[in-house]
Amino acid sequence: MKKNNLLKVIGLVILLTVVLTWIIPTSYYSSGVVDNGLSQVGLFDLMSYLSNPQTSVLVFFGYISVFILAIGGFYGVLHKTNSYRVLLDRIVKKYKGTEWIFLTLSIVLFAFISSVSGLNIALLFAFPFVATVVLYMGYDKITAALVTAGATIVGMIGTTYSATVSEALNEASASTLALSVSSLIWEKLAILVLSVALLVFFVIKYSNKHKTAKVDEDKLILPTTKNKKAKIWPLVVIFDLTLLLMILGFISWESSFEITWFTELVTDGIPNFKIGGFAIFSKLLGSALTPFGYWQIYHLIFIVLIASVLVALFSRVKLDDFIEGFGKGAQVALKPAFLTCIIYLVLFISANHPFVLGIVSPILDLFKNAASVFSVGLATIISSLFSVELYYSASTFVPYLTSEVITNKDLYPAVALVIQCMYGFSMLVVPTSAILVATLSYLGISYTKWIKSTWKFLLGLLVLLVVALLIVMVI
Repeated sequence: MKKNNLLKVIGLVILLTVVLTWIIPTSYYSSGVVDNGLSQVGLFDLMSYLSNPQTSVLVFFGYISVFILAIGGFYGVLHKTNSYRVLLDRIVKKYKGTEWIFLTLSIVLFAFISSVSGLNIALLFAFPFVATVVLYMGYDKITAALVTAGATIVGMIGTTYSATVSEALNEASASTLALSVSSLIWEKLAILVLSVALLVFFVIKYSNKHKTAKVDEDKLILPTTKNKKAKIWPLVVIFDLTLLLMILGFISWESSFEITWFTELVTDGIPNFKIGGFAIFSKLLGSALTPFGYWQIYHLIFIVLIASVLVALFSRVKLDDFIEGFGKGAQVALKPAFLTCIIYLVLFISANHPFVLGIVSPILDLFKNAASVFSVGLATIISSLFSVELYYSASTFVPYLTSEVITNKDLYPAVALVIQCMYGFSMLVVPTSAILVATLSYLGISYTKWIKSTWKFLLGLLVLLVVALLIVMVI
């Protein structure tokens, strides 16, 4: 099962999801659990979810795969420059003998950005660069995956000033949770710090046992350079500005920090700026211009394409080389893009044949008050397997939870924190995690290899979260 392991595991999850539609009746909550009976998935249902021009996976979530392909193209162009290899060489040389500092800084940075901005899948943009440096330093692929995807998902677990979690849970619960970004902010920060510390500890310990003194550069597919004195500053500036734009675009400026500058700039500033009575910037930027704080993944596709062009221009990459490099890079990203797309088929099946509530509602009934950490946590992990994204996961059971199980509104912030943490934890485990699947596929790591190599960290993190959440629920 080693070859195409990820595809096989995802295929098994899809098969499991289909089978469950034949066994468990569909249901939803509306002043009580409404049982709609069985709604089996047929072959033509699967075909429709994959190819329907109006309501298919590609229509609703294909932009994520396109974003991954654009990232691949960007790195393909980088490989055509003289500067990228020079940049990699200098970083590896700088941290020679102190590689653990680079690993630690990378983990902290990814986790912090994820926690504060909600920039999760979008951080895939930086993964190939950091992963290449980690591998070039002599570490194995698991270390590279932990430093990138692992750190980003840990940042999701300890989400602090990003409004992505509170907004998703409020929407999923029809605002009955009434959450704000500041709810239990110190508890969230403590969980973030402890989770990052645990990840750093595990990575340093694991990486020391899986480091080779001699790196096989051919296996890394490192770019070659004809000019070791090539200037690296254009690449650094373009890369940093691109990442900065992403962060600015995703930070919830209004809901988290009550900053309205960017919205006012888009709604009033740019449209009212005219030259000779003509709103030149408004026309050039277009009516679809979105203020920082409201960007989505599809906004970033164009940003990555522009970054690719700028890299080619400043590095004097010829047009033919640009096209060839972008094409080869996109080809490398084709498998991660495909696998990321098909995991959303699981979401489509569970959304159109809603059986998940039938599984998790009996679990939610088992524990209440402080002990609900166990029931809500397990329900979150199960629903996350079939629902992929936090909003869809929470939508399956939160209305039932707040109406039938936990009606004490004082507990809602703590319950929401349980959902946040356990959803993040599940993204490190389930084979329907977009960040995890894309990263493992890109690095060529099998799902079983991931679980076998990281189970100690996953178990330690789970214990840490359960203990922390029990304390939060009690106090």
